[in-house]
Parts: sequence; structure tokens; C-alpha cells
Amino acid sequence: MNYDRTFNDDHRVSALFLFNQQSKLLYPKGTLEDAIPYRMMGIAGRATYSWKDRYFAEFNIGYNGAENFSPKHRFGTFPAFGVGWVVSNEKFWQPLSKAVSFLKIRYTDGKVGNSEVSDRRFMYLDQMKENGDYGYKFGPNGTKWAGYETVNMAVDLIWEESRKQDLGIDLKLFNDDLSIVFDLFKERRENILLKREHSMPSFLGYNTSAPYGNIGIIENKGFDGTIEYNKRINKDWVIALRGNVTFNKDKWIQGELPEQKYEWMNQYGRNINGAKGYVAEGLFTQAEIDDMARWESLSAANKAITPKPFASQFGTVKAGDIKYKDLNNDGQIDAYDQTYISRGDVPTTVYGFGFTVGWKDLSVGMMFQGVAGAERVLNGSSINPFNGGGGSGNLYSNIDDRWTPENPRQDVFWPRMGDKAVANNEQASTWWLRDMSFLRLKNLELGYTLPQRWTTKIGIRGCRLFARGTNLLTFSNFKLWDPELETTDGLRYPQMKSVSVGFSINFNN
Repeated sequence: MNYDRTFNDDHRVSALFLFNQQSKLLYPKGTLEDAIPYRMMGIAGRATYSWKDRYFAEFNIGYNGAENFSPKHRFGTFPAFGVGWVVSNEKFWQPLSKAVSFLKIRYTDGKVGNSEVSDRRFMYLDQMKENGDYGYKFGPNGTKWAGYETVNMAVDLIWEESRKQDLGIDLKLFNDDLSIVFDLFKERRENILLKREHSMPSFLGYNTSAPYGNIGIIENKGFDGTIEYNKRINKDWVIALRGNVTFNKDKWIQGELPEQKYEWMNQYGRNINGAKGYVAEGLFTQAEIDDMARWESLSAANKAITPKPFASQFGTVKAGDIKYKDLNNDGQIDAYDQTYISRGDVPTTVYGFGFTVGWKDLSVGMMFQGVAGAERVLNGSSINPFNGGGGSGNLYSNIDDRWTPENPRQDVFWPRMGDKAVANNEQASTWWLRDMSFLRLKNLELGYTLPQRWTTKIGIRGCRLFARGTNLLTFSNFKLWDPELETTDGLRYPQMKSVSVGFSINFNN
């Protein structure tokens, strides 16, 4: 139901009421659970008000039900509101209207909900399956009867909630030639549905599948901006410039992992895709290996009074192997020395910019795309020599940039290679951490429109010739493969560069 009315040309009021219900059956499916229809139900309402196109207000509310929660928690309420002020419509702004033709300030605040997880339905119900190992039999030669095991325990959960706030400004300047949109945003997700894979001890009996819990809290903060400039300079020249940037910083406020023994192991305060590993301090020198050999030859009494040259690494190390930092100073490298070394491959910043310039019947356009703040820890059969399938995989062009007794540099890409896999050098560490930021020439197009005095004579309204290129250039400090590929070892089909030429023709009606 909709309502929309204007009173006295000043007051504009609207309202909406919506009921929605969904029942979706996916077929064919292999289990009874998947064959049950997916169902949702909800109502939504909205009311808006504006006065003289200067002041705006809006209120929304949703009341939604989902199948994954028990009847007492099945429905969730999600309100939202927004206000706006078009400053440029005020009388006091008129002297500035030639320079700033439009200025709007706006703020929104509201909640949305989520009830879905990737691998569970009806989370408030126990899920069981037949299992012969849980069966029983009577007598030494009796028939064995199958039993049943609980594969998913019932948990009484509630909706995930995400509060989203946005403060924005819209600007148009110089007779609307220049447009700017800028937003500051913040999102806080609470009651996130996470599996309790690490926070519950095994003696509780969840031996097949860890239960879900509303235990996660995540925050996102950032900004988003877009700028466009369109100008016809004269009858021959026209120009269009555009650019955009988005920055987001995310972090765990509360997660599934419990408090760790050492602060550097904690998940809290880290970004969502943070990866753990060891801190590499460089490559062992032969002098360090010799010092360790001398220390090992000391008596137990002399070892107690003589500092150990370095912490015990993974297996027997040699010159050219990676040396890891002993964060807790216990004399050995183990899980307690792992910390968050990478923020993951989701960038903090995504941006793009480009232009189109036209002169008479010629035009040229370029569009660049880039990201910053993306990292990966390299790993895999092509990064770890002689691992897995006997060293199968790509051989990279920098294979000569490696440590050898004749080339004992500390800034090589590859540490010591042996005649088999070197386990010490294959650990996730800052040695293999790489910045995946890049800037790419995404599109380039050259065009020429034939003069109409040529084409109309043969019944053609317009004809345009063009040459177009995609992914022509990529600028990045990472050179082994395309940094945009979601891979840690390069074993993916690369991005395609393409160049095409063509024409388009419009015929007269």
C-alpha cells in the first residue's frame, strides 16, 4: 500500500506498507533437509516528509521472520531513519548559488539483520544421522543394529544485527559542471553467527560438528568519494574527468577465538582476514651456524651459563635458511611465536580515475583502476621447491635470485634450496609476505566519428570507428604474476589483455 500527497505546495508526505512472503523449493536435492522449502516472511513500513524541498526526513522499519531460529526468536525488528538538508535551497544561499549550485547534507542510521549461514538450516533443532559405529547387538553372533549420532546440536540463536551509519555531502559547482559526493560511514555487526571451533573443549562431546553461537562483533569505518567534471569548452572541445576512492578499516571487537596466552596472538583488534605466521629476521649465516654447533658441544653446566646463539628452529638448519624471531624468548620456535603478519588480500583502499577528451570528431578515453593495502603470504608447490609433486608447478623468472654459498645475500627472494623440501623455509612468515597493491590501465579507447556530410549521402545517420584495449598495463611492485589473481602461488589462469577494432553504424529510419 502506498500513500503520496503534497499539501499547500510545501509539505510532501508519503508512506508505504509492504508484506512479503517467500517459499522456495530447490530440486533435486540429496538430503531431506535440503528438500524442505526455504521460507521467509516479513513486513516493512516507510514514512517520509519534506518541507519546501529543503528539509527531509524518512523512517523505515522491517519485521522479518526466518526459518533458522526457534519460534520465540524467529522474528527480528530492524528500524532505520534518515534526515537531509538541502542548504542551497535556503534564501541566504542565493548569493553563492553561481559558485555552488547544489549543496545537500544527509545522515542515515539503521539496522539490518542476517539469519543465514553457509552450512546449516534449522539451527534450533538437533540433526541426527544413522551410524553403524553407534549401534549395538545381542550375543556374540547376534545381528548388529545401527545407531544414530547427533551431528549438529540444537542451539537457540538470534538474528545477527548490523548498525550502519552514514554522514554524506553532495555538491555541484560551477553551473553543475563539477559534482562531488563524499560519505563517512561506520558499521558495527553484533551477534555474528560463528562456529565455536576453538572456544569449546573436546570433552563437551561436539566431536562431529561445532555448534554456532552469536559470538562475533566486527567494526568497519571508512569513507567513500566520487568526483566528476564535465565541460564543453567550445564547439570543438569537450572534456570529462571522473574519479572515485573508497577506504575501509575493519577489525575484530570480539571473535570466536578465546583470549590467547600472549597478546600478539590475540584476534581482537586485528582485521577480519588477518593471517598468522612467524616474523623472519633474515637468513642464517655460516658464522651463526658454527656458533650453534659450538654451543651444542658444551657440557650441560656450561650451556646453563652460556647464552644460546639463537632459538631452536624447525629441524636442522643450515646457512641460508630463514631465521624466525623468538617472540616469547623460550629458546624454541613454536605456535607461541606466531603473530598476525598480514591483513589479508582484501584491500583497504579501492580507487579509479579516468578521462574522456573529444575534439571535433575524434575522442580518446582512459580508465585506471587500483587497490592498496592488500597482502598475501606466498605458499604452494611453485613457491616451496621440491614440495608436493616433486617440484611440479611453475618455474619463475627470478629462480636465480636465491641464496647460495657463492651468493650469500640477505635480500634474495629464495632462501637456501636443498635436494628435497626444506621444512624450515616453508613456514608462513614475513619472509614470504608481499604487497599486492597495483594500478591498472583498465580501458583505453580511441574513436572517430565520420562527418555526417559523408554518411548521409549513402543513407547512414552515423558511423563511428574505434580501437579498444583492456588490461593493457599494470603497475605493481609485485612482478611474479598478476597481483589481482586470488592465488598464493600463481597457479591460476592470468588476466587477459585484449585489443579490438570495430565500427558501429546507425541507419536512417
